[in-house]
Amino acid sequence: MNDVKRVIADALGRVPVFAIVICEATVIYLSTAIAKVAFTQLDPLYAVWYRVGFMTLMMLLWRRPWRAAVRAGLPHRARDWAVVAGCGLAVATMNTMFYVAISHMDMGIAVAIEFMGPLAVAVITGRSWRERLGIGIAACGVVLLAGVSLTGAASARFAVGLAAILVGGSMWGVYIVLGRRVASRGHSLDNLCVGIAIGWAAQSLILAPGAVMHVIHPKDGATWAAAPGGMWKLLGLLFLISMFASFVPYLTDQIVMRRTSSAAFSVMQSINPAVATAIGLAFGEIPSAWECVGVALVIVAVVVTFSGDKNPAR
Repeated sequence: MNDVKRVIADALGRVPVFAIVICEATVIYLSTAIAKVAFTQLDPLYAVWYRVGFMTLMMLLWRRPWRAAVRAGLPHRARDWAVVAGCGLAVATMNTMFYVAISHMDMGIAVAIEFMGPLAVAVITGRSWRERLGIGIAACGVVLLAGVSLTGAASARFAVGLAAILVGGSMWGVYIVLGRRVASRGHSLDNLCVGIAIGWAAQSLILAPGAVMHVIHPKDGATWAAAPGGMWKLLGLLFLISMFASFVPYLTDQIVMRRTSSAAFSVMQSINPAVATAIGLAFGEIPSAWECVGVALVIVAVVVTFSGDKNPAR
């Protein structure tokens, strides 16, 4: 395993960082677009349970927190355990709300609005004019996106998605705050792994029975998932979505962030709404001109907010 990781790290070390970030965003949102296709076979809430679950299992196998050496680095106080658990719950809720949102709105719009979470954290923790200007620009973009979409024929559906992505964005902000505290005490990957496992366990209390049942007995309207062998095809697809939308990007980020500053890395994330919008086009999600302006405003806001920050919220 270590040899494989070393080979991958060496290979990525020869590729320009920005190219890696673009490829990573493409993989993430291509996987997300495929997940939207999978919603025809399995409801979004159940699909996200498998996404978080497979990610959790892969992280547990990677970090193996049951080892004595790892257990020694886990929290020993209730307050520290609360931070770790809160971080994992934020990750699970963030992913859940994102899937609910993209089932009611275009993916590029959802990704753009979700950035309000990190930008809000930057405003709260920042001290310069950049954070204030950035959040103002982003707010204009989000208001424009919401205003254009809420006046359309599918305004009721968009309203549900808007509420979900605002909750998801706020959970992204919570994850940033708690994730920094987890990282500051050392053994961050091991603690994050355990936290995500706690988050998935809490998510499972609500979603696990239905998620398992709807894979065994697909919902009305399911096509290939209801055919012989469809259950295994659906599980395989959900595993690949989890791997390429969550697990692989997370590992890639660890390598990329060692090669660039935090500020540069955060600014490069501003391409995410643009990439998500472009991939959405390939899947039939055609934004209006004003929606494109709204997404562009959010991208500008991210660049303005984080371009001068030495330790940005990411």
